[in-house]
Amino acid sequence: MAAKVDQPKTRILVLHGFYDSAENRQYQMRSLIRSMKDIEFVFINSPFSFVDYEFLRSSDNSSNEQRYQWMSYKPEYPVTNYNYDTIKESIEYIVNYIHNNGPFDGLLGFSQGAIVCATMVLNIPNWPILPSCIKFVILIGCPPINDETIKPILETFDKQNQLLPSLHVSGMNDTLITTDMSEKMYKYFNPLVAEFYSHKGGHYCPNDSDFRQKLRDFIQRATHS
Repeated sequence: MAAKVDQPKTRILVLHGFYDSAENRQYQMRSLIRSMKDIEFVFINSPFSFVDYEFLRSSDNSSNEQRYQWMSYKPEYPVTNYNYDTIKESIEYIVNYIHNNGPFDGLLGFSQGAIVCATMVLNIPNWPILPSCIKFVILIGCPPINDETIKPILETFDKQNQLLPSLHVSGMNDTLITTDMSEKMYKYFNPLVAEFYSHKGGHYCPNDSDFRQKLRDFIQRATHS
């Protein structure tokens, strides 16, 4: 009898949100990680520490845990009307990380990290290019992109030529990044390879059995298409 050959795990690079960290994101997703043993989730910190412009009215960090951001938010509101000051440098950092620590099969971005993932898909000229090993992206709680540099590129982006599978995840009770906001981003992606999933919770990565099955099915399609 031939020896059983273990299939390599699917490797997903996870990008945290604003005022967040790799450690915190891993803790928040611990239940999902335990239940998806065929997936290796790798969490990284942004190279930019969180800068408090008093944007977060409840940014108490009594534990003194280090927090990060992929780009800064000045104290204007709403959260979608900002210039993404360090996003190019963040993408360069992520691309270098993938080259040095990959390959990775996919990217998972939460909130601000999802903005970074969505921007990477655009392959903006003269910006770091998304490595070819990436077969899919997962955007969780992704707001619309209104950056004055990136938004015009997004609006002229030919989604019919965008063949990278994407899974867009939104919480029905997410009051920070509403489903309507996530749907606006979803509409920029090719409907032939883009999928939208709503869960009943808020601004977090779900772990219910329906989502786990959705995630497995999506990855299966994305990596075997």
